[in-house]
Amino acid sequence: MTTLGELVETAGPALVAVGPFDPARQITGVHVSELADPGRYLDGGELLLTTGIRLTGREDDDAYVARLAEQRVGALGLGLGEGWDAVPPGFAERCANAGVPFFVVPDGEPFLAVTRSFWQVEGRDERDAVARVGHTHTRLAEAAAGDDPVRDVVRLTSEAVGGWAAWIPLDHTSPGALLHPAGLAGLLPTVRTDVERSLERSGVAAASFVAHGSVVVAHPVVANGRTRGAVAVGASRPLTRTDRQLVLTAVAVLRLTMRPAPAPAPAPSAAQWVAHLALEGDAAAARSLARSAGVGLPLLARVHVGGADDAPVGDLAVERDGVRLTLVEAESPTDGGVGVLSAAVALDEVPSAAARALALWRRSPGRPLVDSAERADDWVRLLEGSSVLLATARAHLASGRHAEHTARALGVHRNTVRQRIAAAEQLLDVDLADPDVSAELWLALRRRP
Repeated sequence: MTTLGELVETAGPALVAVGPFDPARQITGVHVSELADPGRYLDGGELLLTTGIRLTGREDDDAYVARLAEQRVGALGLGLGEGWDAVPPGFAERCANAGVPFFVVPDGEPFLAVTRSFWQVEGRDERDAVARVGHTHTRLAEAAAGDDPVRDVVRLTSEAVGGWAAWIPLDHTSPGALLHPAGLAGLLPTVRTDVERSLERSGVAAASFVAHGSVVVAHPVVANGRTRGAVAVGASRPLTRTDRQLVLTAVAVLRLTMRPAPAPAPAPSAAQWVAHLALEGDAAAARSLARSAGVGLPLLARVHVGGADDAPVGDLAVERDGVRLTLVEAESPTDGGVGVLSAAVALDEVPSAAARALALWRRSPGRPLVDSAERADDWVRLLEGSSVLLATARAHLASGRHAEHTARALGVHRNTVRQRIAAAEQLLDVDLADPDVSAELWLALRRRP
């Protein structure tokens, strides 16, 4: 958040103080208005700029300044050279008495210079925040392997956002409720009630509310299909984009720590945490952790699926029920090895690519396969070997996979349609009831004359 001191220093000669002011006072924005009562367009905390055409230099100005104080204006800047060549008589004293910091924008200095200075400070603060949050992402991953991951994750999140963070359990097997810093523990009962009402009872994916003057966001932590609890974070200021990304990373880390492990295992490496996040669909958190931990993450990747006892093919690996899933570069060799390689996809599409590759591996374990992006064209070429099966598959997909509609379109009995579809599925080694398969095949058929 930009402070008045930072703004004055950055603006230089474009913003000159008239009397003392608190440099730590926070400024939420810069607004220009010539209205006698601009409050309806202000949220509070803004630097209000005006040429002063409404000012009189008499006692009438008391009401104007009083309204600005009631509306919690962060500061007032008077542009000289248009309405006034100098500060109106007694106006600086009126502002001082009302507690409104007063500045002038000298003649010849554009208001735009002040606005640009504000956004310059905001941009610098945002870059600093990103650097701090990046370091916190790494510390969150390390905390997950500690003795008390929930307490450590809550503490780190609270410190990073400069507010408070809480863990709210939503089932009897989860760790007990806690809030950091401990001095604000009195908020816990209210926050717990709000979180339970917003998440557990209504079933929403996330919630936002106000508690004791704090803007609060809450996200559920779901492990093994069960909502174990929620992370709630609050601050006396609006949470930034980097703050919210940090909360999502904290949720992802806690979700992974709450999955029961079948046996003690070495603490996951940073690369393994990155792979976990990517395979779980948290692409943004995976990218952030990879940058912070110095882990190479391909822009375009394939998912390799193989047995847990097979030779590793990379460090970005996760083991699940005897199966190892590894993220590899899209240009990695696709032959000569055991296992299944998915089609090349962007990081956001990794979960769906992994699901398809895993299905292929389970169908033919130990057999080297590549889930090609052109596999639908291969299916069409196979169907073209039988004009009957090709026509049946085309009509079947066009009818939305309804046997009755397909039979009517082809002029045959519905049992004949079912037999032909079964033969086509056997030929292609796929299930046409799978929506991914049917969608790919239909698009490939549409591309053919």
